[in-house]
Amino acid sequence: MASRLYDFGRFSLDPSERRLLHDGEPVALTPKCFDLLVVLVENSGHLLGRDELLERLWPGQFVEEANLSFNISSLRKALGEGQGGRHFIETVPKKGFRFVAHVEERQIPTQLTEGTIEPDKLLVPSRFLLSLKIAAGFITASVLVYFVYAFWARRVAAPVHKSPRTIAVLPFKPLNSESRDESLEMGMANQLIIKLSKLNELVVRPMSSVRKYTDVQQDPIKAGQEVEAEAVLDGSIQKASDRVRVTVRLIDVKTGVPILSESFDEQFTDILKVQDSISERVTQALSLKLTGEEIAGLTKHETDNPEAYQLALQGQYLFEKQTGDRGDNLRRSLDYYQKAVQKDPKFARPYIGISEFYISEGDPKISPLERLKRAKGAVLRALELDDSLAEAHNALAELNYQYEFDWTSAEAHFKRAIGLSPNVSYFHLAHYGYLMCQERFDEAQLEVDKAQELAPGSLLANKAQGVLFLFRRQYDKAISHYQNMRKVEPAAIHRNQWTMSIAYQRMGMHKEAVEEFLEDGRIRAYLERDEIERLRKAFKESGWRGFERMRIDLLDQKSKKEYISPTIMAGVFALADEKDAAFAWLDKAIDERDGWIARIKIQPAYDNLRGDPRFAKVLERMNLAP
Repeated sequence: MASRLYDFGRFSLDPSERRLLHDGEPVALTPKCFDLLVVLVENSGHLLGRDELLERLWPGQFVEEANLSFNISSLRKALGEGQGGRHFIETVPKKGFRFVAHVEERQIPTQLTEGTIEPDKLLVPSRFLLSLKIAAGFITASVLVYFVYAFWARRVAAPVHKSPRTIAVLPFKPLNSESRDESLEMGMANQLIIKLSKLNELVVRPMSSVRKYTDVQQDPIKAGQEVEAEAVLDGSIQKASDRVRVTVRLIDVKTGVPILSESFDEQFTDILKVQDSISERVTQALSLKLTGEEIAGLTKHETDNPEAYQLALQGQYLFEKQTGDRGDNLRRSLDYYQKAVQKDPKFARPYIGISEFYISEGDPKISPLERLKRAKGAVLRALELDDSLAEAHNALAELNYQYEFDWTSAEAHFKRAIGLSPNVSYFHLAHYGYLMCQERFDEAQLEVDKAQELAPGSLLANKAQGVLFLFRRQYDKAISHYQNMRKVEPAAIHRNQWTMSIAYQRMGMHKEAVEEFLEDGRIRAYLERDEIERLRKAFKESGWRGFERMRIDLLDQKSKKEYISPTIMAGVFALADEKDAAFAWLDKAIDERDGWIARIKIQPAYDNLRGDPRFAKVLERMNLAP
């Protein structure tokens, strides 16, 4: 058997050991970048199409081309392309990529066969051969001594594993399926994800990527393969009376070999210590080199009150629950968060939950100004208690720019959140939204790419890519993107069909725009069935203008009875080219601090208004003027 090595320039690539060396020193690459390099090098000199690369790197998955472009860019940086005239990867416009550096392939025997002499060795003088045999005998003896020692040492030393750097923490399973506590099972996994995500050497797949793996019979290795993790942490948990039993396994996805297996049977009051122990064992098993700050973070307790801890887990579970009545879930989550704070007023995390409840418009009866007041008060309290909570900095950043139009403070808090937890996909998506609102589209694209790298196949990241296409006025790409998403997950874009509706409308495809609009989940949530039919009838009888007029009439009537976002009202009037009404609603949106208005600079619905001097004044009020 022989292992193939590839040399190009001052680099040496060993696919079997997943190692790239530059002048003998290891080069850090993400798993996907390494896979991409291997494919390119093994096909050196040949053009590889974009579709072929996407299929080879993400087989059977829908992944946007931008993800491939991001990995190509990252690989070029790692290789130092451009420095000193070095050139490795050629881009063939509209076709694909080709590895153009000169590559030499070597085969290194993994096992020498006795009596085999390589041809060039036949030319070696006999005296040298004699010396070589003597040296070989000495080496053989030394090797025998080494293996005897190694055999003895294995009895006292744990086996050494190659350290995975990308892991997935699956939702914990019950030991007894008849007594499930999903908030504890999901919450335990989520807390471990939060803790481990703070480590720079580790990429942890987000809860959004693993949430679906709750089946007791779930194959953890298959789950790990699907989310492209190198190792998967699978566990079971059961609370009975005042005790909790937890079992965890950390499994190498490639080999199926357990790297770690531990069990804990403790008082429930010690659940936080169990969580700490699991985090510590994982870092030891992966041989991670931690800084003093990271070590302190792993053992840091946000609360020592187990009741407050469990109430916060229940609040988080309901806040993120995708089934049932969304409004009811949100209201109940707020109740649990508030109870957690009552149990431990110095527990910072539930304050973040309270803030996110108001940011997400959990109570539509409260005005935006009041929501802003309550949300900001809660998140500032969280930061007062613990300034190292990345989630709190992220929440404050969103408040800063969406409601207060303080873009400078928002940028500082986004950077702080990402600095504290650089490998959390959601923080990059939140930052993308901020960058996009300022027309910093290239930077926003990089953040979407990073989010997709950290959470391959993420529905949120894929939706974000479609929205970015829309706001870049790449309407055909936006439509194609969402059509592809629909093929993969038909129900995935239920709440994002407005994106396709706007894209169709801007392309003059009004029939498709109307149907997408009327099927959007949020539209159907606040329009009655007869109102939807009236809109459909108006379009059939009077075309797009009739549809617009009917939409204005319906929303105008509703706005007199219930709260309707003034930004939405402004957009409807702007699309109908009724500028005076549109600007009146925009002024109202700014006065009321309607969060949707943060997108005014990029939203296509307002394109009819951009040449009006009043639009510049609106941007000035929002600190968005050039």
